[in-house]
Amino acid sequence: MNVTVEVKKRKIPIVRVDKSLNKYDDIVLFPDKLKKANEMLRRVGLPKQWTT
Repeated sequence: MNVTVEVKKRKIPIVRVDKSLNKYDDIVLFPDKLKKANEMLRRVGLPKQWTT
């Protein structure tokens, strides 16, 4: 069977996560965007479907 056909038939995608990315777990990469997003959440809040 062709590999692309087999991949398309799968229900679960084949993904390999690079372990070297774990060094970014505790680092804020975009502090200005994080600050802006937190401010927006304080003003507007979460949508009703996510709060219940």
